[in-house]
Amino acid sequence: MKLPTFGELAFSLKTFAAAMLALYIAFSMDLQRPFWAMLTVYIVANPYSGAVRSKAVYRVVGTLIGSAVTLLLVPNLVNAPELLLLALALWIGLCIYISLLDRTPRSYLFLLAGYTCALIGFPSVSNPAGIFDVALARVEEITLGIVCASLIHSLIFPVPVGPSILARIDGARKKASAWSLNALNRVQDTDSDRRNMSATLSELRILATHLPFDTSRLSWAARLVNALCDQLALMLPLLYAIEDRLHSLGELSEPWQALLARIAAWIDAGANPAEAEALQDQLKALTPAPQEDWQEMLLINLAARLSALIQAWSDTAKIRHGMGQTSSILSAELETIVGHTGIRALHFDRGIAFRSALTAAISILLSGAFWIISAWPSGLMAPVMAAVACSLFATLDDPAPAIKATFILSFATIPISAFYLLAAMPAASSFGMLALLMFPTFLILGVFMLRPASAFPALMITLIIASTLALQDTAMADMNSFLNNKVGELTGIACALFVTSLIRSFSSEWIVNRLLRAGWRDLAQLSHAAIPSPAFTARMIDRLGLLAPRLALLADTQPASDVLIDLRIGHEMTVLIQYQEQLPEQIKALLAQLSQYFSHRPQAASRSLLAQLDQTLQGAINTPSAAIQLNLIAALVGIRRDLFPQAAPYQETKS
Repeated sequence: MKLPTFGELAFSLKTFAAAMLALYIAFSMDLQRPFWAMLTVYIVANPYSGAVRSKAVYRVVGTLIGSAVTLLLVPNLVNAPELLLLALALWIGLCIYISLLDRTPRSYLFLLAGYTCALIGFPSVSNPAGIFDVALARVEEITLGIVCASLIHSLIFPVPVGPSILARIDGARKKASAWSLNALNRVQDTDSDRRNMSATLSELRILATHLPFDTSRLSWAARLVNALCDQLALMLPLLYAIEDRLHSLGELSEPWQALLARIAAWIDAGANPAEAEALQDQLKALTPAPQEDWQEMLLINLAARLSALIQAWSDTAKIRHGMGQTSSILSAELETIVGHTGIRALHFDRGIAFRSALTAAISILLSGAFWIISAWPSGLMAPVMAAVACSLFATLDDPAPAIKATFILSFATIPISAFYLLAAMPAASSFGMLALLMFPTFLILGVFMLRPASAFPALMITLIIASTLALQDTAMADMNSFLNNKVGELTGIACALFVTSLIRSFSSEWIVNRLLRAGWRDLAQLSHAAIPSPAFTARMIDRLGLLAPRLALLADTQPASDVLIDLRIGHEMTVLIQYQEQLPEQIKALLAQLSQYFSHRPQAASRSLLAQLDQTLQGAINTPSAAIQLNLIAALVGIRRDLFPQAAPYQETKS
């Protein structure tokens, strides 16, 4: 086992110090369950100080909402336990459903609003008259933990997220640069490199959500980070298309080879925006005039893709330069770039969200029914833990393994939990003695929380020990009450595991297929749009980010190529929509066939669609406007190559 690094030790010590500070103040204020404050510190703990504060804000608001709903439900339904159980189950299910549709840091608020009701509501059934005091105490204890965690992580060796984001951005640009050079030089990349880049962009977007709460100079730059991620993500389908066109064209003329070499050298040197216009001019000069020759059409399409790549690299360089400024006021040029790419239309899946909500509701109802029927006092822990387990792991494709691991860890840590509850607490004659007894265990766990391989078990063991102290009356606890509560907790987790395995256990392949089908539905609807939809590109890029970590688990890399092809086709379709009035008969008929094709995916494209593409191509060649001609031909050739890569070259249709 390797020795802890300074960063790991600092994080563990800071988190433990914040937990002890919160616990000391909670004892001093004579709060009902002071260990809630300690538990909260570890829940919001994060190596980045900005992330601690951002999570803290949503946790406070979520706790307030959950407490308010509990105050509304429990006193009014306490005499009808079946109705109260149903109301709490439906509320928690609704909160999980909304949180999964939100897909922003705000989703944590809804999650907390849900299972806070379980944590406060079920234990208060036996004493409904005191529920206001319990709810108020929970809010005070949780807020205390959040404040202490935020202060300690912000004041003592704070770790801002800004420098980490800049380092990852520069790393992503370096990867994109290497891939661009390989594409232009016709050197084959590995799919794993491209998928890693997609995963990096997804991580950057998550980190960017914490920037507004950060202490670094980049606290204002979340919009720039997202815009830069959009530009890098747009390069993925562009580079795939450029590789395909270069492969189809074979050996190029010397002027084209010189241009490709010049573009590669420009990207390798940092993509200076001042030189982009000269490259665009040279590209326009080499772009052939519209004509019937298929090779010339491929060159037109290649020129369009290269032009878009140059623009993307130029915009990326401008955004990265803008991150170096100290003012949050952007130039007009940057505002245009950010406004053009900053549409945050995210993918969401109502079906998965509903099944997650249904899983939580059924788990709570089953475990709660067991509690009511058995009349077992400690049985109230079953619906509490069922609600917590279903909520914490709702975002996973398959929550069952995580819930199973939680069950095993909860059982395995019974001796440690018993030691702190039944031995350390009674033996500690002062708060200092109690802190000293806790220090070794929580210091070691804090170190392992920062190591990817051990992060999950270390975090869960920490939370299980802390929650044991938080959920039990430490002053009145004995072995009998401890074991009863533990059996109740394990029963709830087991119930959540059983229901999850039946309803909400999905494989990565299943999720990937749903993401692909969602893209096909968007493409089918895009065909009917009167104007181009910028939200389509944003959603497809988001899906690409969602696919990246899942594809890393699969041997088949075809879905990644499918999404990139779909993204390219969607871009070409927006061009057709933009110019459909110039060729209304051909383009509208083509869009209708494309809609039908994507509505019936994964069926192969029909020959009639290829014939309609060729007919529309001929119409584009005969269009009087040169600018429209080039754009239409580039788009149509792109669709033809993407849908029919093995088809014979286009030939003029004889009337």
